[in-house]
Amino acid sequence: MGLAWLGVTSSGSVGLFANRMVYEPIHRIETQKKVVALTFDDGPDPTYTPRILETLHKNGILGTFFVLGSQSDKYPVIMQWIKKAGHEIGNHGYHHYDLNKLTEQEIYDEIKQAEKSIYKATGVLPQYYRPPGGVITTDVMNAVQLSGYDIIYWSVDPRDWSLARTSSVIVNSVKKHTSRGDIILFHDGGMNQKQTLKALQELITDLRSKGYKFVTVSQLLDEGNKVH
Repeated sequence: MGLAWLGVTSSGSVGLFANRMVYEPIHRIETQKKVVALTFDDGPDPTYTPRILETLHKNGILGTFFVLGSQSDKYPVIMQWIKKAGHEIGNHGYHHYDLNKLTEQEIYDEIKQAEKSIYKATGVLPQYYRPPGGVITTDVMNAVQLSGYDIIYWSVDPRDWSLARTSSVIVNSVKKHTSRGDIILFHDGGMNQKQTLKALQELITDLRSKGYKFVTVSQLLDEGNKVH
């Protein structure tokens, strides 16, 4: 990592992110309560986001949607549906770029461009950022901190984006790995999410039968200590 966290470039100059500490992502919380957060990345999608919203509404559940600014610009009406339903909206960047290939300034610009798009569609200024692909580097952490966001990661990943993962595989993965205070990662956009949609209702039913309550990321963070 070198001196990057100090904002010192390879040439020895102090850049835009000088004097900023490394900013660690939040993976889950420590709590004795049976609470989990359902999160959805890469939307909004015109096919799957409305159907996921319908499933959540039917079950009286609020989730957190980490949206792409480019998708928000394409589908502002769906963004308004997300907001109107009471769900939390997070920032997932403007494009789904590989952040390993971007500079700190470019990462910062991606975050702020997405922020503008989200605000334009909904009037919401997100509190939380999730990096595309879960890429966490010093550049990412510094750019996010300068942007004023908390980085939200996850603790349960059923890899629902993979077309090789059937709904039953997704369900079994979540059942096996979910515990109190977890942040569960799903996708409502990016690819064909039929398997996610099919798995979601079964997972909600199963976890509820075990006494779990579903909350937004903000609500979850109020329930216990953050785990980085």
